[in-house]
Amino acid sequence: MNKVKIFTMLALAAVATPMAGSAQEARPVMSKVTAATVFLQGAELTSTATLTLRKGTGEVSIEGLSPDIDVNSIRINIGGGVVVSSREFSIDYLSSVRGPDGTPRLRMLRDSIDIYTAACEKTDADIEINSDMQSYLTTGIAKNVSGSEAGLGIDELRQTMDYFKSKSEEILTAGRELKRRREKLYEALTRVSNQYNEESGRGGRTSGVLKLSLTAPSAGTFTATITCFTPSARWSPYYDINAFASDRPVTIASRSRVSQTTGLDWQNVRLSLSTATPSNGRVAPLFSTWFLREQQLPMPVARAAAMQNSVSYDMDEEVIQDMVVVGYGTQRKAELTGAAAAPVPTPTIYDHITTSTGALDMVYNIDLPYTIPGNGREQAIDLATAQAPAEYKYYCAPRLDGATYLVAEIAEPEKLGLLSAPAGITYDGTWVGDTWIDASSTQEKLTLSLGIDKRVSVTRELQREFSSTRTTGSTTEQTFTWNITVRNNQTRPVNMVLKDQYPTSTDRNITVTLDTKTTTPWTANIPETGVVTWEGEMAAGEVRSHTFSYTVKYPRGMNLDL
Repeated sequence: MNKVKIFTMLALAAVATPMAGSAQEARPVMSKVTAATVFLQGAELTSTATLTLRKGTGEVSIEGLSPDIDVNSIRINIGGGVVVSSREFSIDYLSSVRGPDGTPRLRMLRDSIDIYTAACEKTDADIEINSDMQSYLTTGIAKNVSGSEAGLGIDELRQTMDYFKSKSEEILTAGRELKRRREKLYEALTRVSNQYNEESGRGGRTSGVLKLSLTAPSAGTFTATITCFTPSARWSPYYDINAFASDRPVTIASRSRVSQTTGLDWQNVRLSLSTATPSNGRVAPLFSTWFLREQQLPMPVARAAAMQNSVSYDMDEEVIQDMVVVGYGTQRKAELTGAAAAPVPTPTIYDHITTSTGALDMVYNIDLPYTIPGNGREQAIDLATAQAPAEYKYYCAPRLDGATYLVAEIAEPEKLGLLSAPAGITYDGTWVGDTWIDASSTQEKLTLSLGIDKRVSVTRELQREFSSTRTTGSTTEQTFTWNITVRNNQTRPVNMVLKDQYPTSTDRNITVTLDTKTTTPWTANIPETGVVTWEGEMAAGEVRSHTFSYTVKYPRGMNLDL
């Protein structure tokens, strides 16, 4: 008796065995996942099962639940006055024998694997036999030619060689055909095996079983609703951001990737996506008394601590603002004030999605049925789309990068209600690249980099006639003067943002001053970071030059990175 038959008999015996101490047999009933609320990590599953009960006390066994759930989260609701007196959750490991091959699709793939495996084995055997035939032919001919003392006659030798040639060609041709056949068979076997592994999940599946002791006031059919939490599901947001001409708003499409490895395929479920993350027992912290005591650190530790305390890092708001990082708040608003007029309505998935905002989260409720496989394969689901007015600017920091970038700035980004997530950017139908949206950013605007535009060029050159190094007594004084030229080669005006930087001093013996010959900035200079900004509109074809000069004084003999 093979193993499959033994496992089948054991599985049937396990299902048919009544619970110990029960007056009635524990009748197995299959449940089905009907709804799922997926959190950023974890999900709440709702399953239903139809129970046919007799009046009085009895037991039922509800199968088909996920084996990977938090037992403490199980909630059971049965109408009609049925009372659940006790419950027991267990895992049916024998379902791994029944589960993967339980669908016609998987049985077909399993049969195909068996057929291809047998064909591969036969082809391997034929190739080995063919190789042996070639070896036997060569050996036999050699013995026949050298076996006679007088040797073979010319006619006999000719006949022998013709036979060897003919037979060798036949064997070699058959061998080449067998090898080609084996290659195709193994390719097909690999494809079918990969598909089987993809659809059956990670190995054999197990099933959760909920055994209930209950009392029914009357005989009849009742619906049991079971809700529970599983950590083996998640969803993550991402965004597609489409920017167009400078007189049009930016379109932001919110999308999601949903996956689960609960051991069950969610077939045609009502799906909701929540921005919350269950706390898993975490509670708000409370203070306890803080006692101060002197601690004696070992010498190496004390030295390391002193070195760490002697160094600090700070980033000015202006520098942060220069970084191509997008940010926004967490409040939600369905439509943006001042957005462009809506296009002619056409049926889309957005017509089937509603959002609800609670104290701790926002939920996307989808009234279309979805099927999410239990093998962890991600499913992409569109959630919402919104438009936001944008201000387009050209940005260049030639000390760091001579390229000019087109950027879009979106005011009041908190109204978009987005999450920290990756985003893909498209400008005027052309893919630009990926960025990251940081929901924790405190910036007032969401800044998107739309790529390099070579039609606005910037050059930065050192003016040697206005730069010098002088040493007087114990002091060295160096002056650096740069000429920055901006050329707008477009046929329309552009809003240009140009930035440069001079060093700042952390040593009282070193002084840095911005020289008066510097072109007056269009926005305020920031001494803390040494960033100077010029901003304004440039006409089509306009060329504009800026002078940037600073002087550094420091003790003679000191080496500085200038």
